[in-house]
Amino acid sequence: MKYGNPSFPRSWALIAVSEPGLDVHEVTRTLGIRPDLSVNKGVPAISGKSVTSSLWQIHSKRDASAPLEDHIQELLEKIAPRRKEFQSFCEKHNVVLYCSIEFNNGSLEETALSARTLLLLGNLGLKLSFHAWNVPERRRRSEDQN
Repeated sequence: MKYGNPSFPRSWALIAVSEPGLDVHEVTRTLGIRPDLSVNKGVPAISGKSVTSSLWQIHSKRDASAPLEDHIQELLEKIAPRRKEFQSFCEKHNVVLYCSIEFNNGSLEETALSARTLLLLGNLGLKLSFHAWNVPERRRRSEDQN
């Protein structure tokens, strides 16, 4: 869904697990969820150096002008069919929901999460991490380039 005149701070969200001994293919098999990004340890990074810790991620595809809660709900919908497997995986691994939100200069609505969303996240065992950035930082995600 495209949001014409944004009334919410631009935002995005992703769920990630990154551990030195993590096998990203095993994560995909265990969770039954196809990642948006997966990189095993030792693979050459853009910098030319090897990746030091494996990484598995799923991303929200919502427009950056959508409320943060919409991004999180999209991720929860991806997990829903495999909720039990995901919950069990979170008990054994450091799985983080990263939320990125632009700085609100007071002209936009507040970024808030409902009690229901917080309960679902807590029940899954996800950790929350927030990253705030200034308004001039535009088009951070490849999805926003269109």
